[in-house]
Amino acid sequence: MKSRKSGERVGVIRRDLQSVMMKHCSVFRHREGLTRARSEVAALKDRADRLVLDDVGETYNQDLLEAFELESILTLAEVILDSALAREESRGAHYREDFPERDDDQWLKHTLAEKSETGPRLSYKPVQITRFEPKPRVY
Repeated sequence: MKSRKSGERVGVIRRDLQSVMMKHCSVFRHREGLTRARSEVAALKDRADRLVLDDVGETYNQDLLEAFELESILTLAEVILDSALAREESRGAHYREDFPERDDDQWLKHTLAEKSETGPRLSYKPVQITRFEPKPRVY
């Protein structure tokens, strides 16, 4: 992130990210939309490499803080999308139209994400069932 006269603005990329996530990773999800969103987020990350920072102050630089925040939310979007693509079931607020049922045999586990050179690396750990047995959500 450098101070430049031309390039991308934090607010524009942030707005575009909100639009991508709302369109493809909202309540109803499916592989096609999640895959498309993942490539769109990658493009937004590339655009974020060309940010313009108008405030070059060294004391309290709001532009710089917003740029750091944008970097974090772009990374979080990657984690959400990769996790949603990997989890081929519906559970809680994660509803996949292409996998509408829960699959406790495959997916009764926690998803963990770790930063790597190529993006989020997913791993899993078992759920310890204590007081409350998991059961399907009914409305």
